[in-house]
Order: sequence, then C-alpha cells, then structure tokens
Amino acid sequence: MTAALKFGRRPPKRAPALRLGPLLTGVVPAHPAAEDYLAALHGGWDMLGNDQYGDCVAVTWANVRRLVTSTLTSHGSYPGLDEVIALYKTQNPGFPAQDDGMDIQTALEYLAKTGGPDGVKAVAFAQVDHGNADEVKAAIAIFGSVWTGINVLNVNMTEFDSGQPWDYNPASPVDGGHSVVTGGYGPPGTGALGGDERFITWAAETSFTDAFWTHQVEEAWIVVWPEHFGSKAFLEGVNVAQLAADYQELTGRVLPVPAPPPAPPTPAPPKPDPAVLLEQLAAQIRNTANAALRWLEQHNL
Repeated sequence: MTAALKFGRRPPKRAPALRLGPLLTGVVPAHPAAEDYLAALHGGWDMLGNDQYGDCVAVTWANVRRLVTSTLTSHGSYPGLDEVIALYKTQNPGFPAQDDGMDIQTALEYLAKTGGPDGVKAVAFAQVDHGNADEVKAAIAIFGSVWTGINVLNVNMTEFDSGQPWDYNPASPVDGGHSVVTGGYGPPGTGALGGDERFITWAAETSFTDAFWTHQVEEAWIVVWPEHFGSKAFLEGVNVAQLAADYQELTGRVLPVPAPPPAPPTPAPPKPDPAVLLEQLAAQIRNTANAALRWLEQHNL
C-alpha cells in the first residue's frame, strides 16, 4: 500500500436500519444509462487527513456534503479538516493517540441524531442492496451518490498508483476496510475512469470494475439530507410517506421533515417619481381649465 494513504473503515455492525428498496416509488424508477455527479464538480477534492489518519468515514461525510450542496443549492459547502476530525473524534475520543477508524452505520446514526460539525442533521439514512445493480444506479441517480464500504485489495493500491480502475483479483490479499463516495456509473472511460462505477478516494476520482463491486463492496448507504426535499429526482423517486412510516416504525419517532423555506416577501410597490406626479397633476389642471373654458364659451359667458 502507498505509505501516505490510510484505511479506517471498521467492519459493519449490521444493526437494524431502513432499506432503500421499499422506499422507492413502487418499483426501481427509471434511471439514466450513465450518470457522473462527481465529474460535474471538476475535481477539487481534498485529502482531509486520510494520508495521516484512518478518518476515511469522516472524509466520506465531507465529500458527500460537498456533492449534495454543490448539486442542490446555489452555494456549495465543503467541510474542512477541522470538521472532519471533529466527526472522527465521535468514535475516537482519544484522538490523535486513538486512531481506530470508524463504523459507517454508527457515524450515520450520529449524523441523524446530533448533526454533523457543519451544523446539518441527516434526515434519515437507508441501506442500499449493493447486489442489485438497478437499485444502486437508481440510488445514485436520485441521491447523487452512494456511501460505500469496501475491502481494498493489495493490487488495488498498485492500480491506484498507476491510474487504473480497481479490479477484482482473488489472489490478492485484502489491505484494509475503506469508505468512499460512489457518484457515477456507466460505460467505461479511459485511464482511472476505465471502470464501471466512479468514486472518490484520497482526493481523486477513479473507478471500480463491476467485478470489484460484486466481490469487494461490503455495505452501501444513502443519506437523506434536508437539501433533498427541494430535489425533483428525490421527490419523484422516493415515496416520502413510506419513508416516514418506516422511519417511525424503526425509531418510534416522527420523520424530521425540514420545513419548506419561507416564501420570499412580496416586494413593495415602487415609490412614484415626484416629477411624474407633478406632470400628471399639471395635466389634470390643464384639462379641467380647458373644460371650464369650453363650458363658459358654450354659455356665452
């Protein structure tokens, strides 16, 4: 493994969780044959400490927040290293002496209950059936990304260094558990994007082959953020009533749907121009005077 890069995803705890499939609108909705939300941001990804610490789960949170806010709002927001470390400390309170990685589901539970260091709470989260290719593609098309937990092979590090897609090799040992954001799929491109699913890791966009995805992806999640409630793709692709019902059944709480933004105030009518008012008044006076003169003339006065 490249010495300057770290892993840090703990094995999944597999606690009860919502599942995406039943929340979709009846069946897996239609989705584009290819999509790449990552490419639209034209790079600009940060390492955020993952060359020094096993903070990949917290880095995935920051990358997801950048993707969601850049895609669904007018002003993108990218949490920095201090915020990433603050989230990392929720499972590593003795940091930096304690640097034991994170469990994705526990991190998601924290983001839904307490909110991230950026002050934004996740509304809900759900497991994606990562063995169902259509569900994975629909999840990316609707939410912009899938939060993905993988087991990285030793050969994948060589591929990453060489600018090649990550492929599956059963003879290669596992180097470690990792957390990444997968935000694209479709026909293979060139170089590092020569795989079938695009993802961000260690500040770079690269790709998996379908064979890697089938064998090395261990868990996948979507996160419902407040910004999604202004997204046409989300509102059309997700049965929000079913989401609310399943959420209440699982947690015993009401789904915290964000309040719609207040309507913009009705602008006050523009103040009239005094010069225009004077001209209008003068015209009325002239009209009245002319009418009076005509009346007098008609009556020989």
